[in-house]
Amino acid sequence: MHALPKMAPPLQAILMSELSRGNSILSVGDWPPTCRLLVTLARPFRKKYATVAEVEYAVVNDPHYWKAEYRYRNGLECLACGF
Repeated sequence: MHALPKMAPPLQAILMSELSRGNSILSVGDWPPTCRLLVTLARPFRKKYATVAEVEYAVVNDPHYWKAEYRYRNGLECLACGF
């Protein structure tokens, strides 16, 4: 079990929502060169979340990486989900 990471507030809200819906953290780390915090969830996002100006949603759909992600400030932080 991973310690609860401290993400930017918009991503933290999504993370907390996902954890309350039964999703779990698979990994916590960085993703060089620009992502200082990458949190990957074990399962797909349970719902689609509204985004704010500094957050964008992207479908990655690559089994080598993850299914989808919410990126904060062009990828400075990223909350991704597994398949």
